[in-house]
Amino acid sequence: MQYPITLVDIAGIIMAAVCVRSTVPDVQAAPRKLWRLGLPPLLGIGVSLLILAGAVVTFEHDATWMATALAGAVVGLLRGRQIAVQTDQVWGTVRTPVVYDTVIAAFCIFAIASVDGLSGLFKPGTFPRHAHMAAASALFAGYLAGRAWSLMRRAVRSPHTEIGH
Repeated sequence: MQYPITLVDIAGIIMAAVCVRSTVPDVQAAPRKLWRLGLPPLLGIGVSLLILAGAVVTFEHDATWMATALAGAVVGLLRGRQIAVQTDQVWGTVRTPVVYDTVIAAFCIFAIASVDGLSGLFKPGTFPRHAHMAAASALFAGYLAGRAWSLMRRAVRSPHTEIGH
């Protein structure tokens, strides 16, 4: 029996929602552990892979997915270099100024995962193909990954700053 919405679709939407939730410290300029900078990209990449796995893909779709992920990573690396980062080396916490780019990227991943997950409820052809949605989510996940990589690399090398807890 074919169901319009699968458990994989629901898992992708939940992971995307957790990805959005994990970006809240960016809009509050709240201190957080260094490893938490990598949580949104990890969840975003997972969602993108779930969408890609659910699509009937060819080599061209895989190549498109990888190219958009790399393009997003390059843009994310450049953006991560522009953001100031304060590091408390003793406690292993970091703080960045208020930025909205991660929330926007994570919300776009959530929107794509929601559309992809709920597309089974509509007649075929209403929404773009799953491979195109996977490529779009890979763009934003790559952005999050590149940005986080740049920030984490700089945070590890930055001098100690006392951050109030």
